[in-house]
Amino acid sequence: MSEWLAMGGYGFYVWNSYGMLAIALIVELAWLRRHRRESWRRAAAMRAERSMAAAARPGGTDR
Repeated sequence: MSEWLAMGGYGFYVWNSYGMLAIALIVELAWLRRHRRESWRRAAAMRAERSMAAAARPGGTDR
């Protein structure tokens, strides 16, 4: 097993590469999740603003 982990002397570089990839994926997924939440909040705020503006117009219809 330790021979397989050592990977012919390149294990340090290989496992560090896998570790960096894992970190990059975690950071990317966290960023995407945060960005999606912010986008949904902005969209909800825009919808609310639009409905308030429509209600303030004479007739109160949302066209």
